Amino acid sequence: MRLRGPLVSATLSATLIITMLFAAVGCQEIYEIDEEPLTRTEFLMDTVIKLNIYDRKDEGIMDKAVDRLKEIEEGMSATIPTSDVNLINENAGIKPVKVREDVYQVIQEAKNFAIATDGAYDPTIGPLVELWDIASKNREEADSIPTDEEIQKAKDLVDYNDLELRDGGYVYLKRPGMKIDLGGIAKGYAADEVKDIFVEEGVKSAIIDLGGDIYALGNKGKGRPWRIGIEDPFEKAGSYLGVSNVENKSIVTSGDYKRFFIYKGNKYHHIIDPSTGYPTDNEISSISIISDRSIDGDALATALFILGVDKGSEIISDLEDVEAIFITKKGEVIIDEKAMKKFSLESDKLKLVKNSR
Repeated sequence: MRLRGPLVSATLSATLIITMLFAAVGCQEIYEIDEEPLTRTEFLMDTVIKLNIYDRKDEGIMDKAVDRLKEIEEGMSATIPTSDVNLINENAGIKPVKVREDVYQVIQEAKNFAIATDGAYDPTIGPLVELWDIASKNREEADSIPTDEEIQKAKDLVDYNDLELRDGGYVYLKRPGMKIDLGGIAKGYAADEVKDIFVEEGVKSAIIDLGGDIYALGNKGKGRPWRIGIEDPFEKAGSYLGVSNVENKSIVTSGDYKRFFIYKGNKYHHIIDPSTGYPTDNEISSISIISDRSIDGDALATALFILGVDKGSEIISDLEDVEAIFITKKGEVIIDEKAMKKFSLESDKLKLVKNSR
């Protein structure tokens, strides 16, 4: 498989935890901006979103961005009864459903990513997501897990090849019981949409945080890049293992440490491998993708987490303007040469390893 360009034709959180880094001396010195940013915090898309504008502080711009986020949620959420995605799912095996242009676009990109990653990312993962229902029992001690029979039955309904995109904006799931879940790509698309609104409105310095999907617009002043701290999966929440310096870049992370439950001493996290029907079990604890478009980072972060370091690195080596940072369970931070130039490891418990691919 060979991918090139910005992934327009081949564009999943999973949960990512990336936090903006503030120096101990305070954010005034780290940003060198004379005022606090204009900030808007909302609960949308099942997460807390935070928008920060540092130069053109206009509440009207914020209103426009939030309205767009609400519109995306209303069309792409699998849990809102009137959403396009839910209507597609309700009509699986029955009839095609005409959807909004943006919903069609995101589903098309999702299917292209499924093809490009050989199904490691699959937008028809819905039956397995519902079966495991990890979000509802996050960090709890569970009484049971799905049976092998239940998992196999749900897994049989996961196949992006049975997701059809038809002319005129129609989407069709070919078999009853199939379900689309855009949770691994919709936030990335939404971050890109907010970025585009900000740029159109003349904003040149902003941080867009959609529950961890980060887009760093411009720089923090005087030509200096934003410093984004990547959370340490082995430490308490909010601890970061290193810092990446970025401008006009998205950083998206998927990991096994944020959304999970415990059953008989074993941890079951939310990143489900479509090929097994179980939460992914490999050498990776988290992965961060740095890219020009957040939709690319969102899909790739989940797919590469599932594929592992070797296969994931093969994909990254064929992509332009995409960088990856793998954190393994052995405490290695495996990073490609492009990303290493802008990254500094802050933890003395982890080992920095240059990715040879």
